[in-house]
Amino acid sequence: MKFIRQGAVLAAVTVMTAAVAPVAATAAPSSCEAPPRSSAAYDDFVLTYTSECATKKNYDRTFQDVTASVLVDKRNRLAVTTSTALAGAIASVKVNDKEFISSGGHGAAFQYAFHAWQKGEASTECYNPTQAGARLDDVGQPPPYHGPSTSALYTMARSGGSIRTEVRPAMFVTLADTKPGWGDCRSADHQAKRVPFTMGLSPYWLRTSIELAPDHDVPELENVFRAAATITSDDERHDHFDGVLVAYLQPDFTKVFSYSPATGRLSPKPVDSHTSKDPMVRCTGDGDYCLGMYVKPDVLGDKAYYYTMTRPPTDYNGHFGENTIQVTTPSGVMDKGDKVSYETYVVVGNKSRVQLTMTQLHRAFR
Repeated sequence: MKFIRQGAVLAAVTVMTAAVAPVAATAAPSSCEAPPRSSAAYDDFVLTYTSECATKKNYDRTFQDVTASVLVDKRNRLAVTTSTALAGAIASVKVNDKEFISSGGHGAAFQYAFHAWQKGEASTECYNPTQAGARLDDVGQPPPYHGPSTSALYTMARSGGSIRTEVRPAMFVTLADTKPGWGDCRSADHQAKRVPFTMGLSPYWLRTSIELAPDHDVPELENVFRAAATITSDDERHDHFDGVLVAYLQPDFTKVFSYSPATGRLSPKPVDSHTSKDPMVRCTGDGDYCLGMYVKPDVLGDKAYYYTMTRPPTDYNGHFGENTIQVTTPSGVMDKGDKVSYETYVVVGNKSRVQLTMTQLHRAFR
């Protein structure tokens, strides 16, 4: 997954798939055929996940997309969908008919990504295990770019209000990808010419869980779901390793806030980019829809941090722009057989509800 360095901050940044020449249609005889690229409906078609328009094949396996949902306040349906096309990454978070997540390819959506590097080196997109898949997965695909993923999906199943997945993530820039990565990196300089790299895969195993109420440990908070993961290394020792859980939100999530545990209030923050030890929230301009991330203070520790970023449309992001929120967790040395676990609570609602829920979470976990 694309990232840039800003000071000491590593920020995950998507490679939105419309950089691939879109297939414009003069008419849309089916719901899975793209409107004309010049149409106002085109962006919404690409960025809003539609299960019917996405593959259900992963290598020689077939999985149906999985949705878990809960009724909040007895009237609002919160639904979370994991996608086969994105190898178990979250493709959709909806409250009633409002979509929060910006999908449209294997470098977007709501997913985990990782970097590993040695002392004296720097993290790089060319060693970047990515849950949803590889950059090449979108090349030559028609919009909305939800064809098969290089990431190998082995488990994706729901039980009650929970979804479990198991996947071997792809390298975002694979050995077969001849185009340089960010900073002109080359995959051959960072990946050994052996299995699983030669298959486009990384030497890591990722297990994830998504838990909606009442399955998580704050069941009274129905507008919260818990996202957890464990990654296990099959690779050689790396001196540095970090994990990122990043959500790409719809274009109307233009406002950025941080939550202060000391005051219990949301405060506006710079829209372009912001790093924080306090939980972060992104909202629509009217504040009617917000998504925030909360990590228990003892899990966040001294090294992990929240980050938000807004980027305008560019050639590199496929002319869509980016509105992201993430948690980055550096974890130091990663040796073969080592495991690292992650846990984040995702909060949705309007601005006042998210602010209140952050306070309730903090009281429960401090």
